[in-house]
Amino acid sequence: EFVALRLENSSSCSGRLQVFHQGTWGSVCSNSMTAKSNSLACKELGCGDRGYLETLLPSLRLPGPAWLDRVECGEGNISFWLCPSAPWNQQSCDDLRDVAHIICNGNWLCLLPCSPGRVSVPPPAREQIRAVGGGSSCSGRVEVWLQGSWGTVCDDSWDRQDAAVACRQLGCGPALAAPGQAAFGEGTGPIWLEQVECKGTEPALQDCWDRIGDSGACPHKEDAAVECSGEG
Repeated sequence: EFVALRLENSSSCSGRLQVFHQGTWGSVCSNSMTAKSNSLACKELGCGDRGYLETLLPSLRLPGPAWLDRVECGEGNISFWLCPSAPWNQQSCDDLRDVAHIICNGNWLCLLPCSPGRVSVPPPAREQIRAVGGGSSCSGRVEVWLQGSWGTVCDDSWDRQDAAVACRQLGCGPALAAPGQAAFGEGTGPIWLEQVECKGTEPALQDCWDRIGDSGACPHKEDAAVECSGEG
């Protein structure tokens, strides 16, 4: 049987993950979905090489079937379809909050019409991060750009390994310290990343957590920060 994959709603590279099975589109349960599962789905769709689960969703009855559950891709998997999962139609999710809604990092471009005398400026790169309030671009409060806006990182479980990845992503050399408790002032807007747990070898901070979303459980007084050596 021919099986297809798509992201419904929003844009071609973000939305509810669906698979085509038995002649109809159905959802994929987010239970046990790994960061690798999200990323392989995005690759399969030509939507970049990294994906994140959106968590701020309403509790609503799921429209249509849910075909797949417990899709647990690992580092050895090269295709979404080759990942271990529960058998077709053996699933445990029937609420909109319980199925995978993925935001991919590729094919994301904001196009705005120009008014006379004005020019549309594209937004920052999808996975850009910055250090704010520290007096240089290599120290300060960590902020990440996601879903069209800057947001902060919660200091829950924040440590030197996390800071090492952030400093590398900033092009600022090794990490010297990983301050928490809004050491460089409180940010504003969403807190995009919570419970970041890097091993220290990841290429980007966003690789250390597979879900994004501002749950409200972490206040801005717990914004995470970095102090980098500044030696790229």
